[in-house]
Amino acid sequence: MSEHLDLDRTYRLRFAGIEDAYHNIDAVSALPIVMDKLGYKRAFLVTSRTLNTTTDAIHRIETSLGERFAGVTDQVGSHAPLENVLTAARLARDVEADVIVAIGGGSVLDLSKVVQLCLTDETFEKEALLALQGKVLPDLSDYLYGSTKRPTVRQIAIPTTMSTAEWTAGSTPKDEATQLKARFLIKHGGPEVILYDPDIAALTPANLLFATAIRGLDHAINTRCALEPHPIAGHCAELAVKLFVENLPRLKQDQTDREAMVNCQFATSLCGLGQMTVLHGFSHWMVHIIGPYCDVRHSDAACVAMLAQAKWLQGHAEGPHNALLKILGREDQTFHGVLDELLLELGLPRHFEDLGVTPTQLDEMAPLALEHPLVTKANLRPIKTVDTVRAALELGRRTTEVPAGV
Repeated sequence: MSEHLDLDRTYRLRFAGIEDAYHNIDAVSALPIVMDKLGYKRAFLVTSRTLNTTTDAIHRIETSLGERFAGVTDQVGSHAPLENVLTAARLARDVEADVIVAIGGGSVLDLSKVVQLCLTDETFEKEALLALQGKVLPDLSDYLYGSTKRPTVRQIAIPTTMSTAEWTAGSTPKDEATQLKARFLIKHGGPEVILYDPDIAALTPANLLFATAIRGLDHAINTRCALEPHPIAGHCAELAVKLFVENLPRLKQDQTDREAMVNCQFATSLCGLGQMTVLHGFSHWMVHIIGPYCDVRHSDAACVAMLAQAKWLQGHAEGPHNALLKILGREDQTFHGVLDELLLELGLPRHFEDLGVTPTQLDEMAPLALEHPLVTKANLRPIKTVDTVRAALELGRRTTEVPAGV
């Protein structure tokens, strides 16, 4: 990334309070050891209903914890609605949990982070919680915490998907009243420890596993295609893209391919290392609007938004796109063509029609994008008006082709 190095600029690599990340580990046997090492005695488990009711993973973790097990909730839901957050926080308080163990994907991790905020600030009602939302400085130079208190209860994560939620201190649960995302930044809200167990991840339904991997891939692409790239984060992103593109088709053929799963979990960590270091572009933030507004999963919306953004940036991101094509050995293709092939091979949505999103909804979301603090702020090809938002979204429709010479 030497072509982007600006010696007049200070570069900051941002982390989220994570102390250890273990890959290729048996989380069931490791969790009690990690808890003992950190001095925790009462674990409150947060997980998805699917993982809790259709597999034995949560039962095995409860059994391994023995007297350290304090309670569990699987009432998380898509986009982690705020009422579910508050219910979980009250449960964790009532069982006197001293650590939260999040076993699941992005919604589980989002809920767990805000539960930490509720417990730390002793905030268990919706309006008081919403008053603790984070903010972005007007010059976009930094994020501000809604509360500057250090968490009284930390989190251990056992991720079952690949969206990289475990690597950030940010959380965006859904406000059911507005159908929009609340935006929280929790001080040391990232997990204290991450346990990547490939066997537990293999239990995730295929369409969810692969779609969340695309969300992770989108994070890596946005890191490499940042308006103000970071040299370390950019190199991590390049390797993450390579690992995802090469190993996801292997997992499609065999979800128990342990090497491919571990490689994808390495890719997830590489994405996470740079995810909060640079401001991401349109596709990352637009998903926060598409998901709750159209009632589709973040990860499914990310598939379509990622591809639409690659089309939008054709001819405007030659440096990063060419670098990614080179590392993939696909220099004879367009970058959006590579992504389209990957989505097709994985059987994932490529167009808004695949998500049931209507042209009317696309029109309605355009002004919402302008109201969001980040959707229009950091794009290599500017998106500043309702018309340009609509033009970018239009590239996510099945009937729209990339204009020649764009």
